[in-house]
Amino acid sequence: MILRRLRLFDFRVYHDVLFEPRAGLNLLLGPNGSGKTAILEALHLLSAARSFRASREYELCRWGESACLVEGHFETDSSHPRSLSLKWRRNGGEWRKEAQLQGDSVARLADFLECVPSSLFTPSDIELVKGSPSVRRRYLDLLLSKMSSLHLQELARLKKVLSSRNALLREGRPGRELAPWNKLLHQLSVSVGTRREQAVERLNLVCGNFFGRLTEKEQGIELSYKRCWPEEWEAFQERLDELSEQERRRGTTLLSPQKDDLEISRHERSLRHYGSQGEQRIVALCLRLAEARRLAEEKNESAILLLDDAFGELDPQKKERLLSLLPEFSQVLVTSATPLGDLGTDFHRFQVEGGSVEALDR
Repeated sequence: MILRRLRLFDFRVYHDVLFEPRAGLNLLLGPNGSGKTAILEALHLLSAARSFRASREYELCRWGESACLVEGHFETDSSHPRSLSLKWRRNGGEWRKEAQLQGDSVARLADFLECVPSSLFTPSDIELVKGSPSVRRRYLDLLLSKMSSLHLQELARLKKVLSSRNALLREGRPGRELAPWNKLLHQLSVSVGTRREQAVERLNLVCGNFFGRLTEKEQGIELSYKRCWPEEWEAFQERLDELSEQERRRGTTLLSPQKDDLEISRHERSLRHYGSQGEQRIVALCLRLAEARRLAEEKNESAILLLDDAFGELDPQKKERLLSLLPEFSQVLVTSATPLGDLGTDFHRFQVEGGSVEALDR
C-alpha cells in the first residue's frame, strides 16, 4: 500500500495543505517545529485512530479553531483506491470524532484499524526498550489489533472483566461471587496471552534479522514473552487462591495478561536494565521495522514505514546500513531537520516550513 494524497485542514500548524508523496523513499526536510512530525502523526492517526503524542484529541486542532480534518487517499498493492478520514469538531463544550472509510461512517474502531498497515518510529520509542512493561504490551496489542479485530474485542472484554472483578475485591465480596469472573479471566488470559506469545515468536526472528543487518553483529537480540499466570485452569485458580488476601487488601487483580512483559535481551542480559542508550535506540528501531514487515506478511499488503528523525543519532556506518534497508518497503517517509548528505538512494524531497509542504524535485 502507498499513500497518494494527504489533506490536512486546521490540523496542528496547517490551515489547508495537500501533501502528495511518491512511492518509494520520501524525505521531509524542515526546521524543528515546522510540522514534519505532524504529517507522520496524521498518517499514524489514519492507521491507529489515535495520536502518539496528544494526550487530549482537541490538541490536534489548530489553535483557535473548532474543527480539523485528516484525509488520506491510498492505493493498495492490487491498485484499488482506499480513502479514510478523521474529523474532530467542537459541539458546545464537547469534542466529537467522526471516522469515515470510503465515504461511509465507521462506528467501530476495529474496522478502522485494519485499513492502513503502517509502522511509525519516533525518538521516544526508546521507551519500548527502557520503559515499563505497559509500553511494550501496548506495542504488541496495537500490532495485533491491526492484524485482527478479534484481539481488540478481547482486550475490551478483558478490561471489563478486570474492572468488575476489581470492584468486587474492593467491596470485600465473598469468593463465590468472584468465581464466574475468575473463569472469564482465565479464558481471556489464555486467548490474549497466547496471541501475544505467538506474535513475539515471529517478531523475534524478524527483529533479530534487522538488528544483525544494522549492526553487523552475529549475536543478535532475543525477544521473549514473560507470562505471570499459568495456562492450565486448575493451576490458574490455585494461584488466584494464593493471591486472594493480597488482592483483597490492594483491591486489584494481580494475575492477568496485563501484568505480562515483552523481555528484550542480548547476551542473556536485559537491555532494559543493562543496555546502552545507543543499543536501546537501535533495538527500538528494529522493533518498528519488524512491525512493518509482520503487518505486510499478515495482511498480504505492503506496509508504509514512517521514520521521525531516525538518522539523528546514528553513526555513519549504521546510517548507511539503514538506508540500504529502506528500499525493501513500498513507501517510506523520513523526517530530518538537516540535510542527510549523500543519501546514496533515490529520495523524493519535500520542504516543510510555515504551514506548507513543497516538493523540491518535480
